[in-house]
Amino acid sequence: MVRIQAKVDTGAAFCIFQREHGEELGIDIEGGERIRFSTAAGEFTAFGHEIMLESFGWEFASTVYFAEELEFPRNVVGRVGWLQQFRVAIVDYEGILHLSKYDD
Repeated sequence: MVRIQAKVDTGAAFCIFQREHGEELGIDIEGGERIRFSTAAGEFTAFGHEIMLESFGWEFASTVYFAEELEFPRNVVGRVGWLQQFRVAIVDYEGILHLSKYDD
């Protein structure tokens, strides 16, 4: 088990984590599905692996991508594999975030 902090990125299609976190889990990074991502910040390669994620006490299987480069600077959870698991509501003027499991 590895604990990481990740930012929710509603514009990201997938969950992408730094390579070091996959290595901490003992994953052969290059053994996963290779995909090339193109973003406003540039391009990078990552490798997909199905793992178990736990967020806010809920556990679920998800395909996540680990960056090929050690210098990849962030961890993000995107729509596929994370955000689709939840119902999210934001009440901006009260500073409140409501979160529940999607199938509850």
